[in-house]
Amino acid sequence: MRASSLFIVLSVVATGPARAAESFTWVQYAAGGLQARAATQAEACPAAEIDGAPAIMTPRARPDKDFPILVCALDLPRGAASASIDGRRLPMPPARVDRLYVIGDTGCRLKGLYWQDCNSPEGWPFHRIAETAASRAPDLVLHVGDYYYRESACPPLRGSCAGSPHGDNWESWKADFFDPAAPLLAAAPFVFVRGNHENCDRGRRGWGRLLSPLPFDGDACAIREPSYSVELGGPTLVVMDVTAAEDRAVDPALAPVFAEELAAALTAPGPVWYAFHKPIYSTIRVTAGMSVGDNKTLGEAARTGLPANVQAILSGHLHTFQVASYTQDFPAQIVAGHSGDAMDLFVPANFDGLKIDRVTVEKGRSVGGVFGFVALERTEPNWRVTDFDAEGKPRLRCLLRGRKLDCD
Repeated sequence: MRASSLFIVLSVVATGPARAAESFTWVQYAAGGLQARAATQAEACPAAEIDGAPAIMTPRARPDKDFPILVCALDLPRGAASASIDGRRLPMPPARVDRLYVIGDTGCRLKGLYWQDCNSPEGWPFHRIAETAASRAPDLVLHVGDYYYRESACPPLRGSCAGSPHGDNWESWKADFFDPAAPLLAAAPFVFVRGNHENCDRGRRGWGRLLSPLPFDGDACAIREPSYSVELGGPTLVVMDVTAAEDRAVDPALAPVFAEELAAALTAPGPVWYAFHKPIYSTIRVTAGMSVGDNKTLGEAARTGLPANVQAILSGHLHTFQVASYTQDFPAQIVAGHSGDAMDLFVPANFDGLKIDRVTVEKGRSVGGVFGFVALERTEPNWRVTDFDAEGKPRLRCLLRGRKLDCD
């Protein structure tokens, strides 16, 4: 694994849905260290300050017809205590994270003949989820991937999605993510995981300009981006790009590559949590005694197990909340793919004893059909895992003890 100490932290200047002329600003760890960025419709980058001293932002990505915004960047010294853009203070990451919130699969699906109710707060409650999670003051928010969902035009006369933009462009990214996420983005730093909706065939342009941890490289697109790590003050969060991992069949070319990356966590300090979009051993339904929902390529990559210091895997991709620990000595799996896109149906609420590929589930719980977010809260030496619905009502509570889960 080509690891570097970089992670993304994002804060938006608006406290509600943004108007067209408003700018978005955020802070992130990039390849060169801590960096502030801004996306603006102005012709020049905005004024900035570091620890009260003037600083100059430089262009990262120039406007074009699909993204008529200027994206700017400013490297921040490691020891900087504060930073601001246009006089608005940006939050800096905490040294120790005690409250990590997880969201995933947040966009509103418009594709082909499937039209989600993007104009309905019940049919697509991501904005409400962001408001509720923000009110609980997380230290850090992890998004486990899939931001861009508006791929097709809303049909004429269909009011549930009327007026929606579509395509990999700024208006779609703003509607799908930046506008509804504004309360949460303003409340806490973020770590972003690349999802399969941000791969080279779908939302690569918005991802590359706005959320990728890598330097912007025009229209070039990496099939896989390098892994990176985030220090939480114990554990270490290792973020991997597994968007190219085929779910239904083993990719013999990529499985050894992922195996090498997974094994490299052995060198990370302290206990390790993986964050990648597609879970390895999870389920969305059981058909004829067979589980559907695991990833065959990642399962092959993990055939010989994962380093003993890896305690948990945080993922999305499946549109449900789910936790699982296994009879084998394998990390616990937490799935939080239930923050906006249409829910997976028929997810088993209890799947203790289910065999998924090469592992057997010892403790498996799902909360199907309920939009929400997940909180991981430190309870030394363990972590409390709670699934909340969009209104902040707890739906399921578990305790993560190393690689094992105990659920209420």
